[in-house]
Amino acid sequence: MARRYAFGKRRKIEQYFRCLTASCLQDMLQNYYVVYEFGLAERLVRKSVIRSSLQRWSITDAESLKDKIHWLIEDGGRKEYRRRHMHLLALNETARQHYLEALKEENSEKSYAQWDVVAKCLYQIPSGDVSAYGLAWAIMLSRMGVVKGFLSKEEAWNIKMEAAAMLQQTYRSWEEFYIAYLCGSHYYADKPGIYPYIRVSGMLDLLSYSTLLHRKINWDQPLQL
Repeated sequence: MARRYAFGKRRKIEQYFRCLTASCLQDMLQNYYVVYEFGLAERLVRKSVIRSSLQRWSITDAESLKDKIHWLIEDGGRKEYRRRHMHLLALNETARQHYLEALKEENSEKSYAQWDVVAKCLYQIPSGDVSAYGLAWAIMLSRMGVVKGFLSKEEAWNIKMEAAAMLQQTYRSWEEFYIAYLCGSHYYADKPGIYPYIRVSGMLDLLSYSTLLHRKINWDQPLQL
């Protein structure tokens, strides 16, 4: 499928995919992997971002990679988030506060922290849709899967196209996508919670200091031939 695209358009779409994964990495090379694709060298480095990312998602082989990507595209836990969002949204401010106080006494620390994230993000993402998080990681894992030999380039392209199309149907802008990603990342973190500091990521850099998303890579980048 990718081979049917003209070189220039394919190159621009690949750049679009990399921008969609800009928040997935938070280290000194986070911006490098927005501009450049992963290379074979990363496969061999003991502490590479590929190895740490695969460990994070409990991926050890091609089968577990494909299963994880499928789960991230089909659900990724976002249905549970949306159910909690809709439940809290139906309550007024006073009832919501009482409900959260009751949850704090009845739930584990992690479960309550997740509820608290949903409450604090309630009006940041009115739809309650945090697909941004899982779909961005589906694209990132497909990028890594090619380097590891777990996916063919054609398989990875199809995954990225599907996830990117879903993101475009769900969000209207890079900013809306980023907010949803942040809410999802706070919710699904090992230690859920909204923190008083900003986690600097490649996407924050792109939105704050770069013209790439404003002049060259539009949110509604055409994906089809």
